[in-house]
Amino acid sequence: MLPYSPATVAEALHALLDAAALARGRATLAIPGGRSPGPVLTHLARICDPFVRERLRLLWLDERAVPPGHPDRNDAATLAAWDAGGARPAQVLGMPAERLDLEPAAEDYAGQLRAATGDGALDVCLVGLGEDGHLASLFPRHRGLSELSDCFVVTDSPKPPARRLTLSLPVLARARTRVVLCLGAAKAWTHAAWRAGPDPACPVSLLPRSGTLWYLDDAAAAALPPG
Repeated sequence: MLPYSPATVAEALHALLDAAALARGRATLAIPGGRSPGPVLTHLARICDPFVRERLRLLWLDERAVPPGHPDRNDAATLAAWDAGGARPAQVLGMPAERLDLEPAAEDYAGQLRAATGDGALDVCLVGLGEDGHLASLFPRHRGLSELSDCFVVTDSPKPPARRLTLSLPVLARARTRVVLCLGAAKAWTHAAWRAGPDPACPVSLLPRSGTLWYLDDAAAAALPPG
């Protein structure tokens, strides 16, 4: 458990991506939607040096089935946050969730994931959380928690819109590093749940212990249960 600030998380992400680029000649980062990643991404774009930027492939953990540019798109807000800090990475691989037929779209994105990583393993996943413990479009006790394909279609999301594309738990689990943002008192319980052990009622608790780094802001840290 580490103290959160946008700069601290961005610097940690940059160090991980720099190490990946040095080791493999490429670096892959998958990012969430929502409000939490914005300040981190702006700072990361600001400090991202040309060596990393030219080798970085940016992907998304999930996307809502709405047209490009729609305010509900995950990539709209996160790219705006990145653009506020600096130039975009060499490859920006948005999820094609705007397509009418999402099944082949999911297969295509799984192929892009394999091509971007070379071995199917993302270097870093930046993970945002819902107050119910969901991550990406992986919701509590949802059948998608047992999905084995790399990218799949959700048609019954409990949060609107119902139709989405999402990466699966196996993809997140085999990432080399997962960086979890736990921001706000209402999310503090998810860290305790993760420490207690896997529970489908809290999807983030299903992430591996090894290679998963948690960053908590002051509100979340203050609300942690004792023990």
